[in-house]
Amino acid sequence: MSEIKRLLHDKDSVLVFDVDGVLAVMEFGEHNHYTLDEEEWYKANLSGENFYTKEKVSKKMQDFLSKKDKKRIYVVTKATSIEEFNNKKCFVNENYDIDIKNVYLVGKETDKKEKLKEIKIFYKTLPDYKLIIVDDSESILNDVMDNTKFSTVHISSFLDL
Repeated sequence: MSEIKRLLHDKDSVLVFDVDGVLAVMEFGEHNHYTLDEEEWYKANLSGENFYTKEKVSKKMQDFLSKKDKKRIYVVTKATSIEEFNNKKCFVNENYDIDIKNVYLVGKETDKKEKLKEIKIFYKTLPDYKLIIVDDSESILNDVMDNTKFSTVHISSFLDL
């Protein structure tokens, strides 16, 4: 077993997940991962459309998280509006049993490392490498890897977990 997979299974690890492409499958379009451009997505969320429904749940991630201590599970996600963020909070709470107070919003993807640092404050004695971000974006993972001592896991590590 790789060290990354060992850390994912370690009961002391604190896991921080992205939503889009990680906890919510990227199937927002009929033949594509998205059908709306950014402005259309923003307007749809503002008008009350909820894209985060049961159909977007990853059964593999749901099964993985069902065996975890939810107090050590967090979400850091970017949203274009407070409506989208609220939908994401409800989605992860209802489908993954993640406490809403453990869900954080960022304005830009590069802000994720700062939220990780905020989460780490709750675990002063935890070695930095045991705080792990799981994301589908290589640029976000590289930003965290290059600027912190936290561990990074690409969602692809879950394919054969």
